Amino acid sequence: MAAHKPVEWVQAVITRFDEQLPIKVGHQNTHTKVSTEHNKECLINISKYKFSLVISGLTTILKNVNNMRIFGEASEKNLYLSQLIILDTLEKCLAGQSKDCLRLDETMLVKQLLPEICHFIHTYREGHQHAAELRASASAVLFSLSCNNFNAVFSRISTRLQELTVCSEDNVDVHDIELMQYINVDCSKLKRLLQETVLKFRALKKPAQLAVINSLEKAFWNWVENYPDEFTMLYQRPQADMAEAAEKLFDLVDSFAESAKRKAAVWPLQIILLILCPEITHTISKDTVEDSKANKKLFLDSLRKALAGQGGSKQLMESAAIACVKLCKASTYINWEDHSTIFLLVQSIVMDLKALLFNPAKPFWRGTGSQNADVELMMDCFVSCFRINPHNNQHFKVCLAASSPSTFHFVLVNSLHRIITNSHLDWWPKIDAVYCYSGELRFMFSDTLNRVIQGVGTHAPLRMTPSLTFKGKMTTSLKFKEKATELDTRSYKCLLLALVKLIHADPKLMLHNPVKQAPEMQSSTAELITGLVQLVPLNNTTQLSQEAMEALLVLHQPETIELWNPDAPIETFWDISSQVLFLICRKLIGQQMVNGTEVLKWLREILICRNKFLLKNKECATMGGGIPICRQAQTKLEVCLYMFLWSPDTEAVLVAMSCFRHLCEEADIRSAADEVPVQTILPNYATFSELASVSNMMGTGRSTLQKRVMALLRRIEHPTPGNIEAWEDTYGKWDQATKQILNFPKNKADDGQQEWINMTGFLCGLGGVCLQQRSTPGPATYSPPMGPINERKHSMISMGPCDVSNPMASASSCSSSASNETPVSRFLDRLLALLVCGHDRVGLHVRTNVKDLLGLELSPALYPMLFNKLRNSIGKFFDTQGPVPINDTNTQFVEQTIAIMKNLLDNHTEGSSEHLGQASIETMMLNLVRYVRILGNVVHAIQIKTKLCQLVEVMMERRDDLSFCQEMKFRNKMVEYLTDWVMGTSNQAADDDIKCLTRDLDQASMEAVVSLLAGLPLQPEEGDGVELMEAKSQLFLKYFTLFMNLLNDCSEVEDDGQAVGGRKRGMSRRLASLRHCTVLAMSNLLNANVDSGLMHSIGLGYHKDLQTRATFMEVLTKILQQGTEFDTLAETVLADRFERLVELVTMMGDQGELPIAMALANVVPGSQWDELARVLVTLFDSRHLLYQLLWNMFSKEVELADSMQTLFRGNSLASKIMTFCFKVYGAAYLQKLLEPLLRGVITTPDHISFEVDPTRLEQEENLEENQRNLLQITERFFQAIIGSSSEFPPQLRSVCHCLYQKTSNPGGSI
Repeated sequence: MAAHKPVEWVQAVITRFDEQLPIKVGHQNTHTKVSTEHNKECLINISKYKFSLVISGLTTILKNVNNMRIFGEASEKNLYLSQLIILDTLEKCLAGQSKDCLRLDETMLVKQLLPEICHFIHTYREGHQHAAELRASASAVLFSLSCNNFNAVFSRISTRLQELTVCSEDNVDVHDIELMQYINVDCSKLKRLLQETVLKFRALKKPAQLAVINSLEKAFWNWVENYPDEFTMLYQRPQADMAEAAEKLFDLVDSFAESAKRKAAVWPLQIILLILCPEITHTISKDTVEDSKANKKLFLDSLRKALAGQGGSKQLMESAAIACVKLCKASTYINWEDHSTIFLLVQSIVMDLKALLFNPAKPFWRGTGSQNADVELMMDCFVSCFRINPHNNQHFKVCLAASSPSTFHFVLVNSLHRIITNSHLDWWPKIDAVYCYSGELRFMFSDTLNRVIQGVGTHAPLRMTPSLTFKGKMTTSLKFKEKATELDTRSYKCLLLALVKLIHADPKLMLHNPVKQAPEMQSSTAELITGLVQLVPLNNTTQLSQEAMEALLVLHQPETIELWNPDAPIETFWDISSQVLFLICRKLIGQQMVNGTEVLKWLREILICRNKFLLKNKECATMGGGIPICRQAQTKLEVCLYMFLWSPDTEAVLVAMSCFRHLCEEADIRSAADEVPVQTILPNYATFSELASVSNMMGTGRSTLQKRVMALLRRIEHPTPGNIEAWEDTYGKWDQATKQILNFPKNKADDGQQEWINMTGFLCGLGGVCLQQRSTPGPATYSPPMGPINERKHSMISMGPCDVSNPMASASSCSSSASNETPVSRFLDRLLALLVCGHDRVGLHVRTNVKDLLGLELSPALYPMLFNKLRNSIGKFFDTQGPVPINDTNTQFVEQTIAIMKNLLDNHTEGSSEHLGQASIETMMLNLVRYVRILGNVVHAIQIKTKLCQLVEVMMERRDDLSFCQEMKFRNKMVEYLTDWVMGTSNQAADDDIKCLTRDLDQASMEAVVSLLAGLPLQPEEGDGVELMEAKSQLFLKYFTLFMNLLNDCSEVEDDGQAVGGRKRGMSRRLASLRHCTVLAMSNLLNANVDSGLMHSIGLGYHKDLQTRATFMEVLTKILQQGTEFDTLAETVLADRFERLVELVTMMGDQGELPIAMALANVVPGSQWDELARVLVTLFDSRHLLYQLLWNMFSKEVELADSMQTLFRGNSLASKIMTFCFKVYGAAYLQKLLEPLLRGVITTPDHISFEVDPTRLEQEENLEENQRNLLQITERFFQAIIGSSSEFPPQLRSVCHCLYQKTSNPGGSI
């Protein structure tokens, strides 16, 4: 689509961008944030090729968003976020605009985009909550817009200036003039602005003139800061037209400054205009100047006097200070060698300037609303003085003094930050000039940190604001009452944030320790880093927390770690970095951070940096790594990562899983250094690696990811302090969450309940490894205390020390009865209690999840303990005298137990086979059946019986993995119970739905009975007073008669329902399946009990009813299929049992007919002919009657054939028998005959060829020679075949002879 319809494709991307804005989708999660960022990057790339389309689309979106009506705080925030996203995208698209865009683009930008951007800059004032961010973002868009479209913006400014020259109103709109402050200005553009202003300045009203003065000053600094080389070049090659425009405007502004108030307003611009005239500046430095320059010299003299306090006005002194700071700042962009005059001018005012701005006894202050401007002015002065003379540190010491106002400290720290981050001119001194003050800066950090921590601990959370509030003189002018301590705290927070940013910008500044000994260096570094760690969990100061994390990350860069203590870097690393991990993980484990996921992401970066450092020093990576804090940190880290695995936040889970990769990498490095196996350092290394590899499943749903996590948790084999503590801590939180959910239930979709489900799965999956830490008796003999009978209440369910009907029972009563139990045992008790949770709102939700988690996610190591608890719990139903207590709670528990057991046995979890057999389930299964038997025949009871039968079938499938004490007795009892349910209610049910359910029960019962009867010798109850064989015979007859009755019932129902459609068709399918199961059951029964059952069943083969005879044949066939290798009958214990059966099948009549074999051929379906052919050939060949079998089968084939052409061409039993004979008896003959011949062909020399196709001959080959070769090899094969006639298998001779006889003489007899 992108190639063939680019416009439509671009429009589709723009539409998607629009639809995924926060204002459209609401609250943003991680997925939508990633999607929005992706859309933004996509549009930025497209704009390089389809600039007009993208900008036009974004402009339309911005316009529509601006016009939206919103209600509520959340909507306002989403609107603000959407506007920021659009503006940021626009700014980046415009920044990447190519220089050769069409003029049409410029027209479009002016008409559509520029008014919208101006709307943000003009409309959003200080009253708006997000005014500063939106204006800054809009300003960035305007700046990028003006880079390639300056004329459009300049035209708007110029037009407005022209309008204002003829405007007679005093209150005029100067917004468009203020656009000068935000546009991209180079030397030529600044010149145009100056020239335009010179032409129109005089005709403007005062408000417009003041706006122009203020805007031009900012435009100048835009030029200097963005194009410093152009400004530097101005002093190397002065530009006459620039100087001319600047001088003219100076004179115009000078004439405007009639009063002291006006002078104060224009002096900052006048000093800039003088700076733009290098030659004039040089001229007026002389004693005498010409008249046209006299006003410039007079201006400088007035400036000096006002700065020294001789100007007669505080306002002029403040303006002079501003102007002189601008002069100092501008001078730093000029190389001393290019123009020394301006530096002489700076030297003449700098002492007075510093004395005015940096006077602790009388801090510089212009009023309540100017705090930020004052601080910015002092910072400009500080940075400029440093760049002019870095060794003149008098003002540095003043700002550093503890007795100075906190404003001075703030100015110092922010100035140093600016020096570090903004040093792109070659002659500017670097920050290392002040490294000698690192000790004082560390002290300032520690002192400020302590004050902030104390303030946070004793006062309500304070929201950080863009404006700064400092203690000192300014507190006297506050119009409202506020505690001084709160003001102090806010002030110190601002200072602390600045200090943390300073550490982030250059950690060496704080780490510098030139004279201290190694222990002192390590101690000071540890104090600095642990101080930063204290800031990470501060939830009420997000910005401070974020900056602290960034600073710690920079401090953990490998090259910076070397500076922690250069004398012992590895030992110091292990000590300090382990403290960081320990402290952060402890906070994360306690869930004391709102931004836990972000902190975890940061922690992952810390781990990456640690490994980089260790890899850099891999030869001695473990030096000093054996101290206790290292082990404690690793344990806490493991605990932290484990516990994030049950977070409801998918991103947090994925980040935690990815962190395991870095644990493995660290273990690899350490094991290589110590030359030990990696498992000695990280016992669960393999599982951790798998967890890390799964962390790439970003697109996975939450439930799928949790299932994968729990599967991996079950694979953890080795108990460690980390996983034990993680399990126990999680259990504590789970216990509290369970009480919370039961006492204060919320919506099912609530994250609290999802977290509870995740925790439950976590405890189930990891619980197995916790068993290995204790030396208690094995789980197979475990029997949990159930409490006295009189406390069990009517339900008889008391899974643990806390009663299910009162899950909030006191902790003391729980602990007293569970003192000998392990935490894992108590957890299972609580889960079993929750299986019958009767809470009105969340009961079903809790029961369902506990059942699924126990059945699907439980660690196999806990199976024996669970089996014993279930056995004990259900056994309580039968402990009391009198009838079994039947009630809803007990029935619900039984039904839940059946579901859990079925899931456990169905779920072939890795390691389950090893643990399934550690506890017998016979008693539990029998008790389940006994309980369910007495539930009656209501719908719910029938459904439970059906589920129980399905469980029995699954149990028999896992028979090899389970352990039975008395398997044969158990299975006989189960058959006795389950056969009672067959046909129990099928015929009595009147309702069709009930009939369907009862037929389902018949089906499930028979499937279970089939599995139970496989290889099961019948064992009658002892003490019946009859001979054992007689009892077995009677028992066989009972079951066999039941199965026959069931088959007859199926046939009758099928006959009755043939003419009816709809639901009856479904019933018919059920009956067919039931009939098949019944035949299998009869086969299994007879197969395992031939000695006692054959006499009862053999007569059915001669029954007058055709259907009965056919059924017997099917049973017979099944027995043969289940089979026995008849050629070894004499050597097996089953020989006698099957002897009579074999004789029956191979019985031959007077005329050579085979009645049983031919009957089987008639009734066995075609899908089973392959199997029947195998059985018949094997049997008859063993009795030397193969020829008779072939004669009968081939005779039937010839009789049924329509013509000679179709003879033996169909998929008949005769052709199957012939195929089987050739396959079984001919394989050895063919191998013996052809193997030598084929080996000779394979090993023929390369120069001998058999190719006779002229088109495929090689160049050197001869056709006639190849023909001779082919004839020779063919003759060799032919002679070998003819010569092997004596070795041709006798069975195949019989096949061929019989085939010849029947086809040449169809009517002949045997």
